[in-house]
Amino acid sequence: YVTNVNGEGDARDGNGFISRVSLTGEMLEREFARGLDGPKGVMLGGDALYVADISQLVVLDAATGAVRRRVPAPGAVFLNDLTFAPDGRVLIADSGSARIYASRNHTMEVWLEHELLRAVNGLLPEPDRLIVTTMEGRLLAIDYSTRQIRVLAEGLGDADGVAALGGGRYLVSAWPGQMFVVSAMDGAFAQILDTRSEERYLNDFLLVNGILYQPHWEPSEFTAYRVRQ
Repeated sequence: YVTNVNGEGDARDGNGFISRVSLTGEMLEREFARGLDGPKGVMLGGDALYVADISQLVVLDAATGAVRRRVPAPGAVFLNDLTFAPDGRVLIADSGSARIYASRNHTMEVWLEHELLRAVNGLLPEPDRLIVTTMEGRLLAIDYSTRQIRVLAEGLGDADGVAALGGGRYLVSAWPGQMFVVSAMDGAFAQILDTRSEERYLNDFLLVNGILYQPHWEPSEFTAYRVRQ
């Protein structure tokens, strides 16, 4: 499932949609779900799709694309990535308000608000902590129970997507076109990909079985990379 803003990222224009793409690169259904504004983060949970859409969580039927419910996030400015916490709640980053929201069923509340969450972007759940990127260049770890924040690395540009590589290492993308391998042990990082000169934007991504599935805001394309460790 690939979210398509199809306009400005914060425009409530109803132009946003979700596509279905095969793992081998075929377009299965370009407009599987329509009527969204600026959809960004998307996760499959059971028979439902959970989508972050500017200031609301939209829950869709994963088989038909029909809207099941919309859950507003009071005070949200620019909802971005989302994920599932171990307790089943949906956690949603709000890049515009330095907040992470939490939703269960038909309710939404602020899970954490902190100055270190300014321009919060990517979310990656781990058993005991939430890994977070911010567009102020930070990689963070948040303890679920205490909500304490630990800075794992800094200097990562406009950090966006994040995935675990194992051994305390993470793959982090940065707008508009850098990919880093980051060590959470000492905060060191190395650039492994740079697409800025070709204006191929690197946004959030999905890493599954050694394949990195990467959508590009510009150009309107989708790339798969094999990650060798």
